[in-house]
Amino acid sequence: MKKLTIVVVLLLLVSAVTITLACVKKKPHGFEDRLGGMIEKISSSLNLTEEQKKKAVEIKNEILIKNKDLRESGKSKDLEIEEAFSKQIKSAEFDDKALNKLLDKKTADMEEMRRFMISELKKFHAVLTPEQRVKLSGILKEMGPKHNSRPEPEQKKEAGK
Repeated sequence: MKKLTIVVVLLLLVSAVTITLACVKKKPHGFEDRLGGMIEKISSSLNLTEEQKKKAVEIKNEILIKNKDLRESGKSKDLEIEEAFSKQIKSAEFDDKALNKLLDKKTADMEEMRRFMISELKKFHAVLTPEQRVKLSGILKEMGPKHNSRPEPEQKKEAGK
């Protein structure tokens, strides 16, 4: 009887945990999820027309394709950088120029994505009314600190205490 009670309690506990986890709202954690959430918020806040919504989706898809392409090409660069670091650490002479050259390629990809995002924002700007632009400015100000703030090293230390 005691074993049966323990089994029933464990089953109830497992069920409760499973239900709780299933009900927890999934937070976006990938680039695609975050971008989609941002576009949704902006679209609903600006009361976009159907044509504007289509343009927003088109822009989002272009950004996702560009991000995917850069990530795929970046994987091989990351491996190359990792191997170069390892090689330099092991060698008798440290060639900082060779490492910087590899890291400059990685930085160039980041710069390429930044420029691409700005050009996509320009496309979106072109389909907005003046009132929507003013409203978008406010939305981006509101979203900026939430999406871009990272604790400074000193803040991280304090948070870990």
